[in-house]
Amino acid sequence: MTGVASLEKEKPYKPSGRPVVLPKFGRVTIGVNIGTLFVALMFSVPLLWLVLAACDSQATQELQWPHFSTINFQHAMAPDLMWALLNSVIISGIATAVATIPAFFGAYSFSRHRLPSKNVILFSILFLAGVPISILIIPIFEVFQSWNLLSLLPASIILGITCLPFELYIIKNAIDAIPLDLEEAARIEKASTLRILFKIILPISLPGIAAAAIYGFIMSWGNFLIPIVLISSSEQQPSPAQLFGFISSVSCQYGTLAAYCIIYSFPVVALYLASSRIFTAGFKVSRTTR
Repeated sequence: MTGVASLEKEKPYKPSGRPVVLPKFGRVTIGVNIGTLFVALMFSVPLLWLVLAACDSQATQELQWPHFSTINFQHAMAPDLMWALLNSVIISGIATAVATIPAFFGAYSFSRHRLPSKNVILFSILFLAGVPISILIIPIFEVFQSWNLLSLLPASIILGITCLPFELYIIKNAIDAIPLDLEEAARIEKASTLRILFKIILPISLPGIAAAAIYGFIMSWGNFLIPIVLISSSEQQPSPAQLFGFISSVSCQYGTLAAYCIIYSFPVVALYLASSRIFTAGFKVSRTTR
């Protein structure tokens, strides 16, 4: 009873009328969120134009309500444009294989072996990853022209070589996180180096390898300069060269350009969705090892 009487005698809560002052950390967080939302809004406007212009039979460079039609996608799915898309898949696939496979073996050597001047070599690799290929494109073109190599396969190999330094660095960081106890236990069981490499190192570092491969694929997929310079045949040109063909000094085919850009992005989105399982499995493995 006393407890009930005491509750009845309590006075109701009255606000003090003082302004609520957020802590400094809270104000900074709100400011960062507002800035991030503004940047995301600025990036979403071109994407919205891309979707609307692809469905607009009278598309312009302005953001407007479309005149719905499928004519732009019909033009974008012409045989020569689809052939260029296939060329992009072939070029990016070859370049990814050329970069990822040697990067895996090189990353294991740098991670597990004591090499002379290893830090200097790694620093040089990082420096080479930042060197733009455009400053070397003229001598490369002269060499390729003298050896009659201006075709799809040599250009794909050059694209893979340009992605190799950074892929090696990504995979090396993934292998560095693998405990040495696993390899020592395998060596006690008389496992060879190749068996350790393919049965232990490869499965555990697969998320890092996948990240490096996706990086190489995307860098090769969107490259414009190397294919257009090092591929002489118009039938072997990839999609970026075809995208450039929609724009002229007189006019621009905005609707067809937007529709082809959407089709052009499908392989990269599919690659990301297919690789998401690998990343999820890698996170599960890292949690269980801890």
